[in-house]
Amino acid sequence: MKPLLNLVWPVVAAAGMAACTSAASEEKKTVKEPEVQQVATTEVKTMRPSKQIVLPGELKPWNRVSLYAKVKGFLREIRVDRGSVVRKGQVLAILDAPEVLSELSQAQAQLQAQEAVLQEQAARFRASRLTYNRLTQTSKVEGAVSLHELDQAQARMLADSAMVAVATGNIQASRSNYQTKKELRQYLTIVAPFDGVITERNVSAGALVGAGDSNSKPLFVLEDSRTLRLTVAVPETFANQLPTKSAVSFTVGAMPEQQFKAKLSRSAQSLVEANRSMLAEFDVDNTSHLLKSGMYAEVRLPVERTAPTLFVPKTAVVSSSEKTFVIRVRDNHAQWVSVEKGNTLDSLVEVFGGLQAGEPIVRIASEEIRDGQAVVRK
Repeated sequence: MKPLLNLVWPVVAAAGMAACTSAASEEKKTVKEPEVQQVATTEVKTMRPSKQIVLPGELKPWNRVSLYAKVKGFLREIRVDRGSVVRKGQVLAILDAPEVLSELSQAQAQLQAQEAVLQEQAARFRASRLTYNRLTQTSKVEGAVSLHELDQAQARMLADSAMVAVATGNIQASRSNYQTKKELRQYLTIVAPFDGVITERNVSAGALVGAGDSNSKPLFVLEDSRTLRLTVAVPETFANQLPTKSAVSFTVGAMPEQQFKAKLSRSAQSLVEANRSMLAEFDVDNTSHLLKSGMYAEVRLPVERTAPTLFVPKTAVVSSSEKTFVIRVRDNHAQWVSVEKGNTLDSLVEVFGGLQAGEPIVRIASEEIRDGQAVVRK
């Protein structure tokens, strides 16, 4: 019986191994080899194009000032009104302040009194100095003047000299006080600090104004709008793309059919933290007064990179949940290259990443073309 079993077991084992081999081969036949995909390619381009972007702007006056009264008093006279065209130094209003005039008179009287005291002390000093000098000359004759008389004369001269110094200090203080009061009197007349137009008048004759006034509004607001400042907040993306002497065109809502020109004059060279933008100012000639300060403008701004950058077709960039990438073809295999988008130009988009100019990339890319997959260029 045992010899028979010894013969059966090898046959069964061989049959089982043959069956397994057959099943494995059939399973291999069902798994298909990944197909080599044909792709249309294009090359990475290097360009330095200029483009125009549209940004909102605001027109502001060249100069604008709110005028207040420095001293407290009553408005005696108002010589201008809203819309008045004024010149630098022109009188706008006159105040009455009896206290200021009274303090000025007191300061003047005190100064005159100190000048009289100085003159008296100076005369005493001259007399005592003359007496001392004479006694000094006389003392050269033995026994003519006692040492006690000479010492007294010297002490009197030194005392008079000190009194002159004190009087001189007092008169300087009095003169400074008088000058201050005199300047305060000048503030009773409010004048225009520059040429311009009165845009606000918030008081009437007889009103009490000045320091401590409960009315926080200014007496007048003066603007110079012969030249306007077109202020534009340039986003961070374009902060380094603004040419130094760039010219812009803009329109305003009041005259949408007319285009105006302006030139870049200054920029902040720093970003505002609140909105991550850089303020730039363009000077606008407004001698015709067609434009008004406070108007909003639609500004067409030219931007340009400082150096050439890389561009690819928009269809070559894939934005997936994993990353933003383009597919480079190298050694007949697809490579995902992470990039960041920049400016757009017609059908092209600016990219930054591990690419080089002239490298072949898939023109119409998608996630179906996997990283490392074998491809062939059409």
